[in-house]
Amino acid sequence: MGDMSKEPSMEEILSSIKRIIAEEGEEAVQATPRRVRTDAARPVTAPVDLDTDGILELTEEVGVEDVMPAPKATAAKPVTAKPAVSTGGTPAAETILSVESEVAARHSLSALSSMLIAPQDGGDNTLDGLVRSLLKPMLKEWLDARLPTLVEEMVAKEIARITAR
Repeated sequence: MGDMSKEPSMEEILSSIKRIIAEEGEEAVQATPRRVRTDAARPVTAPVDLDTDGILELTEEVGVEDVMPAPKATAAKPVTAKPAVSTGGTPAAETILSVESEVAARHSLSALSSMLIAPQDGGDNTLDGLVRSLLKPMLKEWLDARLPTLVEEMVAKEIARITAR
């Protein structure tokens, strides 16, 4: 290793960094007032004409008829499908599908979407759920057979490590 006496110490390095930051900070402080003075030295344009008709006086009372009533809360109505009018101006009664076909298709699609959104079998209908249900009894059997001895061995090792200090 080289001669350590030529290298600056940590305190010297920190003090030089602080000094540089302080010098830069003073320059920034000196530069800021100059900008403020130049902004303040600009001439003011014509005074703004205030329209006092739109300003309310605090001494005026608001009448009851001036207060708009709060809207009443209404229960949300379920959205139902309404017969649509086609672009040709003919009513929806003349559609290609019959009402029975539309209801059957809608029912099938809603059943499909409910299975995709929330599985009704508790998640066992996926591969992950199937694997979990098959591994659970095997894991329970393995833990019942080996967990007590594993815990005893780990506790014995930890006690030996602590007492060896």
